[in-house]
Amino acid sequence: MVSSPPPGGVRRNTEIEEATNLYFIHPISGWLVPVFAKAGIHPNTVSIAGAAAGMLAAVAYYFHDTGSMVFVGLALMILWHILDGADGQLARLTGKVTPSGFVIDGICDYATFGAIYISIGLQLTPSWGAGAWLLVALAGASHAVQSAAFERQRASYIYWTSKVKAMTPAQLEKARAEEKADAPKSSTLRGFVAYYDVIQRPFLPIPLEVERRLRDEVLAGHADEVAALYRATYRPAVLMWSLLSANNRTMVIFITFLVGLPQGYPLFELVALNLILAALVGMNASLGRRLARWEPQHG
Repeated sequence: MVSSPPPGGVRRNTEIEEATNLYFIHPISGWLVPVFAKAGIHPNTVSIAGAAAGMLAAVAYYFHDTGSMVFVGLALMILWHILDGADGQLARLTGKVTPSGFVIDGICDYATFGAIYISIGLQLTPSWGAGAWLLVALAGASHAVQSAAFERQRASYIYWTSKVKAMTPAQLEKARAEEKADAPKSSTLRGFVAYYDVIQRPFLPIPLEVERRLRDEVLAGHADEVAALYRATYRPAVLMWSLLSANNRTMVIFITFLVGLPQGYPLFELVALNLILAALVGMNASLGRRLARWEPQHG
């Protein structure tokens, strides 16, 4: 399935964006998108270029003791963020939104942070030995879970507050059928889609029985009421989930390398971010119980 460009060009849901994206990263990304579109650059090419910048950042951080390389690493990571923000906008503008593109974007994100972990592991090996690689492996696994959980919150929010209002019930059902029909042809990409589904499933923002109730309300023509309910309940929560965002990780990486303690970043992921994840899961459980008590206001 190839979707048509949104009316008026590129659109983003800004109500759940953190400040660094809203006022810095995405304005630059948005400026670049028409340039890329005019040049005929594919969104996947932008994703791959972003991953290349991220991996070069890992090389720069490896040499963080040499002059100003730590600042070069930060600049390259910011470039990755800009390109990572542009690829999705470009896909929407040019009508090239596909499940495989989403997976490729995710793979490129993992490549960026994977290179950072390798850089840290190489830095720590002389003093930590094999323990360095155990540390970065555990941190990487934590990162995968934390990032998947964070993206699930954003995707659910956009679905329930925007997509259900933009389409009729019949269009929503048709879109769901088309998404299934448009599954990636590559077995590798299908594997990544299945991986995303499995890893995100424990972090669904609302219980399945509540989701079924909301979907029934949407199909009955009450999408506006459902969208308003979800926005009022979950917008502050999704903003809290931004504590797990890549932007915050980028700054922690920069600071830990700047002070000469690269092990600080994987330890931050293992301890601080996992504690935050647990607290956020508890918050979602509380909100889910509140939503389960909701009664529609129409007759």
